[in-house]
Amino acid sequence: MSVVTASVSGLSSILRSPGIRNGNREQRVRFRLPESLKTVLLDFIDRENVKSYEELIFTIRDGDIQDDDLMRLLTEVQDCISLMDKKLRHFVEALLSAHNYYTKSAFEKLMPIFKSVGCEDEWTNGVPTEEELLVFGHAHTVLRVLLQVMPMACNILVQVMIKNFPYLRRPSHEQECFVYNMLRVIEYQPRLRLEVLLIIFKRLVALDVYAPKVEVLDHEEAEECFEMDIEEAEANKVSAQVQQLGMRHPIANNLDIAMVQLFMYLHSECHGGEKQLDWERTKQLYHDLVTVFEQVVLSTHATHHVQFLLFYICSFRVTVAESFLNFLWHKVVSPSMPSIVRQSAIMYMGSMLCRASYINISLLKASVAEMSAWVHTYISSQDGLECANSDVRVHSVFYTVCQTLFYVIAFRHHDLVHSKKNLAFLQSLNLTKIVTCRLNPLKVCLPVVAQNFATVTRTYQLAYCYSVLQHNARYSMPVVHQDDKGYAVNRDSTLLDTFFPFDPFVLRRCVQFIRPIYCSYQKPEEENSRILCEQNVGSRGENEEDEDEDDFLVDQLQGNALSNSTSAPDMFSYSSSPGFKWL
Repeated sequence: MSVVTASVSGLSSILRSPGIRNGNREQRVRFRLPESLKTVLLDFIDRENVKSYEELIFTIRDGDIQDDDLMRLLTEVQDCISLMDKKLRHFVEALLSAHNYYTKSAFEKLMPIFKSVGCEDEWTNGVPTEEELLVFGHAHTVLRVLLQVMPMACNILVQVMIKNFPYLRRPSHEQECFVYNMLRVIEYQPRLRLEVLLIIFKRLVALDVYAPKVEVLDHEEAEECFEMDIEEAEANKVSAQVQQLGMRHPIANNLDIAMVQLFMYLHSECHGGEKQLDWERTKQLYHDLVTVFEQVVLSTHATHHVQFLLFYICSFRVTVAESFLNFLWHKVVSPSMPSIVRQSAIMYMGSMLCRASYINISLLKASVAEMSAWVHTYISSQDGLECANSDVRVHSVFYTVCQTLFYVIAFRHHDLVHSKKNLAFLQSLNLTKIVTCRLNPLKVCLPVVAQNFATVTRTYQLAYCYSVLQHNARYSMPVVHQDDKGYAVNRDSTLLDTFFPFDPFVLRRCVQFIRPIYCSYQKPEEENSRILCEQNVGSRGENEEDEDEDDFLVDQLQGNALSNSTSAPDMFSYSSSPGFKWL
């Protein structure tokens, strides 16, 4: 018993003794941080006092620094970002490699610099000033060193960028600075490109949705009318012209100035520093953009401007445009996709075929032939049934494909009837069977699309649609159906809920990238001669000078064939029209 007691007491005495290690830990020397970090860094840069800088590196790397002292040091570092260059690389490495649990705090200290460096003026042509370039360069030097020391910190950086992205209504200069710096991160961290583009596109889509095109145009017209009644001094004319480049709508202005950075990035990334296209880099960037488009843009209804970034990159080479059209068509014909996604895909496809001037005739004919073949196959499958349900909700994809086919033929008819070979191609589509089938696609098409299609098909003897339009006008009846809760809903119109994503672009800064590759409507020859006789020459000249107004005009049905039909609206909004305008 005594032996056991002795051994236990001996063990307890060993545990109670401080030991060599504990004694050394208690006697460990702690170094004090300098009072002014900026003074130490400046003295080192000027080579006046190198010893203080070396002592600071040793203290950070090997010393026992309290949390409060380290946070104070990080706060002082934020004020010294303009000094951070390659000379201070060891300081940055020592600071975060020894205390990597403060990495997130270091990233958050850099984010205010990404938003602005004091100057609130918007950049000229989207290019930062020399002072801003210098400060941004030092901030990216610090960030590059951090990511090299701790490669796993990339995920933390993405989270910090999402958290610090400027709010929708923040000043436009903050928006362009932050987007510019996010895109600059991709230069030294290319594996983050997809995540960075996703962050930017989500914010651009939010800006786009909160700036409807009709509302943006109302702001522009109201401001122009107000400025006509004010006489300004000659000295203020220059500043007024500069301000006129911006959008009056605040959110639209933020969208415009942020998209300029994306357009410039797409061009520089695909062309490098040369005028020639770098095909490998273009393919890689295109695949990332398609992924972003599929996840963010395609599923968002009635965006007006963000999708033009895809429109722009497709103009670099016809192969890119063909690949994008194939991507959209695979979405349309895939039965596993939701119908709303299939409808959205065919709307993007049709609008791009009409509006992209870089779409050649062979690619146009191939796309039209695919749509026509799919429509005929669908009609044949319905002809085998004893009774066909013509509800728009049941055949929504079919009706949307039909309307897109009619829209493309009406819009690009000048290219499609340019030669006898192309005219024979249109005749081979058997448009009469599509128009007169039991599902009656003209009944649910937008009147502006149906009437222009009828005009073109009659002019070139492709189909006769007026009898079908008259029949639909006489027998149009309201539709009653039950909603999800079982309540009866009276739907006065059977028209498709459609939009045309590449309608005219109204953002003033970005339009310079779109205008050279954008296609406007050309009327049939018979329609041209009739309109020229009826229109007033003076008002006609004013309309031609308005670049924001589209020129896709509706033919007044010859002989007032549809005079008994329901009255059409004066003009469709840009978000739901293919560019037609009622005369």
